[in-house]
Amino acid sequence: MRRSALAVPLMFIFCFAAYSQVATVRLKVRVILVDKDLNQKPAPHFALVVQRADAAGEPLAMKTGLDGAAEAALPPGKYKLTTPQPIEFQGKRYQWETEFTLSGTDFSLDLSNDTAKVTSIEPEKTPRGSDDLSELFKHLRNSVATVYSESGHGTGFIVDSSGLIVTNEHVVAKSEYLSVQFDEKTKVAAILLASDPEKDVAVLRADLAAYPEAVVAPIARSDSGKASAVAEGERIFTIGSPLNQQKVLTTGVVSRVDAKTITSDVNINPGNSGGPLFNSAGFVIGVTTYNQQARRGPGLSGIVKIEEALPLIDQAKAKATGPAPPATLLPVEPKDPYPLDALRASAPPGKVDRAPYHFLAGDFEVAVFTPAFEYRLFAERERALEKEREKRDKKRGEETPQDSSGADVKNWQADEHKPEITISVEPQLKVKFWATMAAPHGQVKARFKTDFYRMRLLCGSQEITPIHPGKISVEGDNTGPVAVSDTTYMGIYDYLPDAIAPGCGQVTLEIYPDKNSPPTVKPLDSATIQAVWSDFEPYRKALTSPPSQNATPKN
Repeated sequence: MRRSALAVPLMFIFCFAAYSQVATVRLKVRVILVDKDLNQKPAPHFALVVQRADAAGEPLAMKTGLDGAAEAALPPGKYKLTTPQPIEFQGKRYQWETEFTLSGTDFSLDLSNDTAKVTSIEPEKTPRGSDDLSELFKHLRNSVATVYSESGHGTGFIVDSSGLIVTNEHVVAKSEYLSVQFDEKTKVAAILLASDPEKDVAVLRADLAAYPEAVVAPIARSDSGKASAVAEGERIFTIGSPLNQQKVLTTGVVSRVDAKTITSDVNINPGNSGGPLFNSAGFVIGVTTYNQQARRGPGLSGIVKIEEALPLIDQAKAKATGPAPPATLLPVEPKDPYPLDALRASAPPGKVDRAPYHFLAGDFEVAVFTPAFEYRLFAERERALEKEREKRDKKRGEETPQDSSGADVKNWQADEHKPEITISVEPQLKVKFWATMAAPHGQVKARFKTDFYRMRLLCGSQEITPIHPGKISVEGDNTGPVAVSDTTYMGIYDYLPDAIAPGCGQVTLEIYPDKNSPPTVKPLDSATIQAVWSDFEPYRKALTSPPSQNATPKN
C-alpha cells in the first residue's frame, strides 16, 4: 500500500516537471450532485482527467477528496476535462466532458447535474417478469450493504440518499457497535435511528460519502401507480451477505402473500437477514427475515412486507437532520490468504506451546489466536487421532496405511481461518465452596466472577481499531459436573495482522467489565508479542513477493 500511495505523487512530478518552470493557474474542480430533496451531495474519490485541448503533453489524472473537490496547478491555456467512469446516483448515471480556458491565478470548475451527460438506469425499464436479472442485479447490488454488530452480521439496503439503511432488528439488537460495509474495502460506522422488535425492522444511518457508487433501492408503494407490488407465483430475488459472502444474488418464487408477510422458497441463509426482497421489476417488496427449515429440502423463507417498514423509515427521516456518523474508513477483513504451504512448516512434531497465547488478566481468561497457532492445534489433534488409529490397527493385527497424512494441510478449513489476530476474553468461573460441599452427587456449583462489556487493544498509546468487536452470550449449564446457574458475555475481537507488533514497544489490553467500572489492564509480555509477530512472517513475505510462475491462477 505504501508503494501505491507513492505512485501518484511520483507520476505527477515526472509528468508535469516542465510546468513548474512557468507561471501556473490553480485549478479547483468540484463535483456536487443535487438529490431529489435538493440536498447537495459531494462525489468523493471520483476520477477526473485533464488534458490540453491540443492533446499536447501527458494527461493529468486527478481524484476528488471527501468534499468532492480536487486541485491542481497548471500553465495557462485551453484544456479539456473528462470523467473516465460515470457516477451512479438515484437511478441515473452522470458523466462529464467539458472544455475550459485557464487564466489568472485561480480558476474554479463546478460539475453538477446540469452540466452532466445523464443516462437513466431506472429498474422499471426492465420488463416485469423478465428472466434476465443480470442488469437488475448489476444496478441494485450497490444499494445493498453488509451490516455488522457485536453479535455478528446481516444485510441491509439503502432507502434514502441521506444514508438511511433498513435491516432486521435482530441483526443490530442492543449492540453498541454498528457498521456497514459496501464493498471489499469500504466500511464505515453507523448509528441506529429507529427500530421495532415486534416487526423485526430497524433503520440505521451511515455517511454515503465514502461510497459514491451507492444507489437508493426503489420501494414499491401502493400509491405509486405501478402494477401490484407482488403476486403469488411471481419470480422474486434478493441480494445479501450469506455466511462469509457479500452481495450474493438468490432467486425464488412467491408462495403466499399475507397482510404483513410474504412466504417464498428463496433461500435465506445466516447473514441474509435484513436484506431487500425485490419483485421482478426491481422494486423492494419486503425485508428478508427468517428461514423455516424443512426436514428435507431448503424449506420456506419468511419476509416482512415493506409496508411494515415504511413508518420506521419516516421516523428515521425525521431524525436524520444532523450530521451522519463520520465517513472514516474502518478496517476490513484481509483478502490475501495466509499461504497454506507455510502452515505445515509451522507445526513441527511435539506438543504445542500454548503459554504465549493463553494467559490470565485479572478475573478474565484471555486467548490470542493466529492462523499458524490454530493450525498447530489442529495438527496436534490430528496426530493424536492418528496414534489412536495406529493402536487399534495394531490390536487387530493390521498395518496402518503408509499414505496416512495425519495433519494434512488439505483438511484445513483455510476460509474459516483468515489472516487475522483473534483475541477472546471470557470471565473466569468462581466455585461456590460451601454450596459444593452440600451439593448432591458431588456436582460443583460455580458462577462467573465478573462480566465482559468491551475491550481495547493499545499499540503503545494508540488504540487499534478492530475489524470486528464481537460479543456473545455465555450461558450456564446445570447438567454437567460443574453447575453454572449464571450468564455473562465473552468478547471475540478480530484485528489486522500488524495489530500486535514489536514496533509498538508495549502492547496492552484494557478489559472493561461494565460501563462504569475501571478496566483490568494487562500488558502483553514480550513472548506473546514475538510469537504473534512471528506467526505472520510467511504472510508478510507472501504480500511482498512476486507471484510464482507456477502458481495456480485465481478464478
